[in-house]
Amino acid sequence: MLRRGHKKSRTGCLQCKQRHTKCDEGRPICSLCISSGRECSYLNQVIPQTHLTPANPSPEVSTSPGNTSSQGSTENASVRNQHDQTFEEDINLKHMELLVHLATDKELLILTHGAKNEVSSPELALGLKKGLESPYLIYQLLAFSARHLAFLKPERSASYLHQAVALQTRAVSIFNAAWTEINQSNCVSILLFSSILGHHLLTDTLAKRTPNGIDEFMTNYVQFVEMHRGIHTIAMTAKTQLMQSELEPILSWSASFTSRSPRGNDCRRASELVDQAESLGLEDKKACQLVIRFLQVGFDAVFLREEQGNRYHMLCTWPMLGPPEFTALLVARKPEALVILAYYAALLQHGKHLWQIGDAGVYMLRIISDFLGLEWDYWLEYPRHSIQYTSKPSIDRAVLHYMEC
Repeated sequence: MLRRGHKKSRTGCLQCKQRHTKCDEGRPICSLCISSGRECSYLNQVIPQTHLTPANPSPEVSTSPGNTSSQGSTENASVRNQHDQTFEEDINLKHMELLVHLATDKELLILTHGAKNEVSSPELALGLKKGLESPYLIYQLLAFSARHLAFLKPERSASYLHQAVALQTRAVSIFNAAWTEINQSNCVSILLFSSILGHHLLTDTLAKRTPNGIDEFMTNYVQFVEMHRGIHTIAMTAKTQLMQSELEPILSWSASFTSRSPRGNDCRRASELVDQAESLGLEDKKACQLVIRFLQVGFDAVFLREEQGNRYHMLCTWPMLGPPEFTALLVARKPEALVILAYYAALLQHGKHLWQIGDAGVYMLRIISDFLGLEWDYWLEYPRHSIQYTSKPSIDRAVLHYMEC
């Protein structure tokens, strides 16, 4: 019997061709490259006009070729055309409420970068400015504003959540439809879009409580990680231009934060577990030790009273810092990876007073413990004790280490 030939995509990305896999040709980066963490060759191409329409356009978004063309014009001219259509026809009083909240509330982006005493987020101020040039950014900002209002006003949460979903869908659709290539003129807007979208997706992921326990949570969590990482990867291909932009102070501070050497021993037992795990290969162990290192930097920051920056920066950043190999271990429900995720739950508990976090750490530890069973209790002692004692008015780090020993 003859084998059926593999249906190849002649216009697929180079990475999929080299791996002999069928490329979905998703732009600006295909799905397989997003999930595997590879740098898609599409990032170096100018997207042809026929690929500017998103695969699943929102019914509220018009994506006709005349509205998304970028040939023979600068990006600003293209954006102005979109600005005219999407803003002038659709902005209403509800959007104005979101805009006012966006401009006046100090806790909306409390997980962002910057010094702890700053009155407002530098990302937010710049986002409002760049949003006038990049409609997808202003729609995502409005979406996150609606998400925050849903938290602040429970009696109207259904209405605000509906707005948040609709506006975020619009933002992603416009981003996909307007995509050409990343350059000096749009790299700041794209990175800001990635950051705000990441905050929004994390908030939604941590807020969900489902009867299916860890399975549905992990599905939502992995989707959040891959989407956030994918757009962030796109933005960081223009790192040179970004370091010459208004975002340079934020990017430099963030890079300095994540490159710190770990000091404490909060994650000691998790590291020991990975070292002795016979079911993990060398690359998997490297991936696990890398994310453990970032977790320890996060614990160091929340315990350091003299912390000069945002002590909660790692709460939002850690999921994106993990390599694809670690994400694959989570998808496979590897116990060692789930134990590490329990340590992340303990780190989240330090931010329980933040509106994006709440009791997510408690919930995550419970579903992880239920899934792993009693035989893994020894490895979960630190996260369990940490979450228990973080609920008290003050916490002594030495007490946690004593109880873990």
